[in-house]
Amino acid sequence: MINLSQILAKLVLFCLTFGQLYAAEILNSTDCNSKYGCFYSPKDCVDDQCEFVAKWRLIEDQIEFIIAAKFDKLKQNWLAIAFSYDKSMGNDSVVACKFNADANNNVQNYYNPGQFDPELINSKEPSEGLSDVKITNFKGLLICTFKRDKSTNAKNFFDLNENYYLLMAKGDLEKDGSLTYHGSDKIISQQKIDFNIALEAKSVKVSTNFVKIHAILMIIAWPFLSTIGILFARYYKSIFPKMNITGVQFWFLIHRPLMLTVCLLSLIGFGFIFSYKNWSWTSQSSVKNFTHSIIGLVTIILSLIQPMMAFFRPDKLADNRPVFNWAHRLVGIFVYSSSITAVFLGVIIFLKNFHWIGLFSWIVWLVILIVLLEVFHSRSSTDKVHEKSNEFKISENEEPKIGIQKTILLIVHIVLSLLWTLMMILAILEYF
Repeated sequence: MINLSQILAKLVLFCLTFGQLYAAEILNSTDCNSKYGCFYSPKDCVDDQCEFVAKWRLIEDQIEFIIAAKFDKLKQNWLAIAFSYDKSMGNDSVVACKFNADANNNVQNYYNPGQFDPELINSKEPSEGLSDVKITNFKGLLICTFKRDKSTNAKNFFDLNENYYLLMAKGDLEKDGSLTYHGSDKIISQQKIDFNIALEAKSVKVSTNFVKIHAILMIIAWPFLSTIGILFARYYKSIFPKMNITGVQFWFLIHRPLMLTVCLLSLIGFGFIFSYKNWSWTSQSSVKNFTHSIIGLVTIILSLIQPMMAFFRPDKLADNRPVFNWAHRLVGIFVYSSSITAVFLGVIIFLKNFHWIGLFSWIVWLVILIVLLEVFHSRSSTDKVHEKSNEFKISENEEPKIGIQKTILLIVHIVLSLLWTLMMILAILEYF
């Protein structure tokens, strides 16, 4: 008599064999251009070398899709295909397969108005237009099959009687089931696809290098360089009072080139991200992204106004010099605040949750630093040098000195700021 352990062993063997056969059928490309239309990445990949796989065929008024992707670790993940009018994300019809090892799996229809934050086509019936749904996990390969109606009456449900570019992406799920940003894990078809016929489509890896460059330049420009430049202008005007070039104090020799570099890096970073988006602006329907873009644009414009104001500043003895001093100061405070807001939104949009801790810690340190510097600044009469004349030049009668506490704080800040900037750059390079 066969005992229970033998039955269980045979059952497990059957499941493994079935899973292998099913996975092999999914990855098999011999039925492309005949039974199925196919989409592989990398092109002509074999078995587990495939990062993305999509196959489709016409069944009456529906298109049957089989999509798969390889994950390093499957726990809470999503895999999606999108139908797009162009090769850029935005204004796309999306079908997302959600895998959760600890909960129910499901497949849902989304509309993606911008590059991020897709919205359900029907929040009451997320799977409207989808049927025969199945999600399988086999050795790190997430396989999702479903049938999609070619058309429905639902708004933003794209009609598959038309041709579209096919996009595929994958990523992690939030605890609430929402989709996180996919980073560099996405591909797109070279040409528009007719999903009613069985033809193989060529894939292209979507480069995110311009996004990386944009993010890195903005991190270097604002949290790192501009902070140091502002600290010198506010708290370190008395540093190295005897060191000068053509009578200009040391602090200004640091402040001016740093802030001009910030402007330059910001313009370059803006150019890279605008080019990445095909010279089109972010859709207003994507609230976080649109807000990030507007605040960023305002920051860049005002940062360019600052050096223009400095170039046309009145003479140090002019009656309207105090007006310039306050205008330059207030615009600087507003620009710096808006830049940190834009960086914060960028981290929320692009990077994973644990990077918020790094950004929040940096802001906490910045608050502590400013409070300490204000205390030391108010106690030291030697730090209050030529407030009215904006002391671009050294006085022959005074040699203000800087306290040891402020010197230590400056060194600590530069070291911590440099380490934090490197950490954020590594996070950007890893995620995109």
